[in-house]
Amino acid sequence: MKFFNSLWFKCIACLLLITIVSSALLSVLSDVWYVSSEERTSRAIKKIYGEIVDYSIVLDTDRKIDGSDEYFSAIEYDGIGKIDKIYDIGGNLLFYSTGYKGYKNGTVSIWVNAKMTDSGYAIDKIVLGGSEKQTLMSKLTADYYNGFITEDVEILYLEDKYFSAKAGEVNANPVSGATYSATAGANAVNCVIKYIGEKNKQGGDK
Repeated sequence: MKFFNSLWFKCIACLLLITIVSSALLSVLSDVWYVSSEERTSRAIKKIYGEIVDYSIVLDTDRKIDGSDEYFSAIEYDGIGKIDKIYDIGGNLLFYSTGYKGYKNGTVSIWVNAKMTDSGYAIDKIVLGGSEKQTLMSKLTADYYNGFITEDVEILYLEDKYFSAKAGEVNANPVSGATYSATAGANAVNCVIKYIGEKNKQGGDK
């Protein structure tokens, strides 16, 4: 009985109670804060198009292959990044692309809308999707994302005019003080350029 009245027991009991309550709260809040893949996609579409529009899935790594327990794989590009999602929206293509080589080898993920034109595709809007290990994302302003807007993606692919965060390079889109994060963002866009360029080269439908 002496132990149960001791300071040690009271401290242990208090810590145990805090642990149980915290675990219960985290469990409840994780359900409340959880955002499904479909909801994230709907939010991105609304940001880009101003409303929810119909779309068809070209690629979505959050979905299982029909009749299988395996998920679709991302499209990887030479260590610079990957594409996890592609949606067809009335002929336009919406990508969820992640660029590598950010600060502390982290990543920057963006939604890229490629608008179908008479000559191919044009990048007309980009929305931030997320990031890992990046501490200066606030420096990547609207001007930075607008710096990737281009009228002809295929020309960039054919002429090897990929985006870079280094000032002075052919297709530079630098950000002072956040070169690594800007590099990861540029790499995410370059994945989209590669995908569209290779798709057209192989004679895929536009």
